[in-house]
Amino acid sequence: MTSQKNAAILLRLGRSNVDQWTRWVWNPSHTHPMDGSDYCFHRPYRARLSDRMLKSMAVTGVDLGSSCRIILIYNMNLRQIEYALAVARERSFNRAAFACHVSQPSLSVAVKALEEELELPLFERSRNEIKVTPQGLRVLEQMRRALEEVQRIRLIARGASDPLSGPLRLGAILTVGPYFFPSLAAAFHTVAPRMKLLLEENFTSVLTERLKRGDLDAIIIAYPFQEHGLETLPLYDESFLAAVPAGHPWEHRTDLRGDDLGRTELILLGKGHCFRDQVLEICPECMRMDETSGGVRHIIEGTSLETVRHMVATGVGVSVLPLSSVNSLVCNLPTCPARDDLLVRYVPFAHPAPSRRVALAWRTSYPNHDAITALATAARNSIPRGSLPIEAK
Repeated sequence: MTSQKNAAILLRLGRSNVDQWTRWVWNPSHTHPMDGSDYCFHRPYRARLSDRMLKSMAVTGVDLGSSCRIILIYNMNLRQIEYALAVARERSFNRAAFACHVSQPSLSVAVKALEEELELPLFERSRNEIKVTPQGLRVLEQMRRALEEVQRIRLIARGASDPLSGPLRLGAILTVGPYFFPSLAAAFHTVAPRMKLLLEENFTSVLTERLKRGDLDAIIIAYPFQEHGLETLPLYDESFLAAVPAGHPWEHRTDLRGDDLGRTELILLGKGHCFRDQVLEICPECMRMDETSGGVRHIIEGTSLETVRHMVATGVGVSVLPLSSVNSLVCNLPTCPARDDLLVRYVPFAHPAPSRRVALAWRTSYPNHDAITALATAARNSIPRGSLPIEAK
């Protein structure tokens, strides 16, 4: 507040110009406004503004001269910020309300009140689509950071007694999660028995966006991966194997190379999977086939590695799989090497065999470093069989 004995203070009644501001003379020596009137400081509410109340509010001032000051009183709360971020994430007020466990009208009113207070539309509303406005992008990013700092405060307070408690939200790419999660979950429970591991699988692009927004605490991805504001820790290298039907001419080959894949019917994951791109990189001819309409006859797409495996078993074509999907706890069907009646044979590539490096990624600003350390320890203790662990530096 101003230090002058008597200050002219203007309290805004709505989104309007200065002519519609209400003038109130406040004396610092008094505990209440001189006229004792009620003033509207936020459209949905009314309250008697006392010296103590003003000092307890977050205020910013703009000097207009030696005798008066405009006071902007911001009454936004964390719940409104959470709602706005949910709308930005879901691109839908209905889905955002469902995610926040609140009714859609309540959420809409809260977001609208926030926009009015900021004098800024955060969203473009239409019948079928919700878009974030260009100005809203910067505001929402700052809101996300603010919520993260609030989380940091809570974690610091909780961490004084036990930093390894509460939930940890972990995502993994679709070609890693099904084969790494079984052993990782058990290892993590041993390292941090009071933490709950919330797991999900998705494409690299989706996981990255969810990690940046704070919807996830950490993700497991494959290199190459470089994103601003994220740190990574390499976990292990795993080689690729060719999967062929039983009795295929390649079954006993020891000199198989990536270029050979371009001379047969090849089954790959659909576009969006980073593993698809990694397979195409070892076969330049396959990449050309993928980029031309004529290649449609030679590349067949599957929705998951298990779907691809089963198509190989029926003789549709050949494919490439990561080693973890072969030496896996879930690989116990006739298409897996755990059974004698194999329908699929796995052929190693000639040296140097193609491979990928799997890593853990998290936000640089993530406050619970103990949880990330525990997760990294559990991951290193549960490396898939046959993979080469990356030694910690």
